[in-house]
Amino acid sequence: MNIPGVLIMTLLGSALILDKYAFGEFGISMPVVAGLIIGAIYGDVRQGIFMGGIFQLIFLGGLPIGRDIPPDAQGAGIVACGSFFLMRSGNTLEGSVFLAAFFGLIAGIVGGALEIWVRRYNEKLYYQFMRRENRLMLYHFLGLLTAFIRGVVLFLPFFFFAGIMIHPAVFPAYTKDLLMIVGVSMGLANAVYLFVKRRTIIYVLIGGLCALALFVL
Repeated sequence: MNIPGVLIMTLLGSALILDKYAFGEFGISMPVVAGLIIGAIYGDVRQGIFMGGIFQLIFLGGLPIGRDIPPDAQGAGIVACGSFFLMRSGNTLEGSVFLAAFFGLIAGIVGGALEIWVRRYNEKLYYQFMRRENRLMLYHFLGLLTAFIRGVVLFLPFFFFAGIMIHPAVFPAYTKDLLMIVGVSMGLANAVYLFVKRRTIIYVLIGGLCALALFVL
């Protein structure tokens, strides 16, 4: 097993996921951007962007509106991209793509559950801060530490199994083309759900026409 690779991916993923609510929200934890970063580290930017872009489409409709906590798209994208590169040396391309996609989807669900726990813990930190306002930096640090630990708890098991996993012959295998079809289909479905509404359809049509004009010209 590639223990250094597993540890590096766990620490890198945990640092990237801080971008989700905990530190700035600059967008580097989004699947397509995280995929680019992970792909660059492994020397295959194109494959990293591909995996990240697919998960960006799959989770396009998951918006944290109000108290709603959708599946963790950022965690799913990081797990999928990191798992693919960790499994690539010991599996076929099709087997690695399938297992990475499977791990990513499960990670999205697990990450959403962990997000609930983190928010509850941060709420307790907030109430403690209200009683001790002179310790603002301490509670900020504890909040960042909690978010980082959440990343370690989420990523380490997936990357550990990715480091030792061999694609079983009885499991299906995904070609990149098939995974692209799945991702684009789900992305279109999410886009229809989000944007195709009676009050906004005219803006969607105008945007589509402008995009088509730029593509043609």
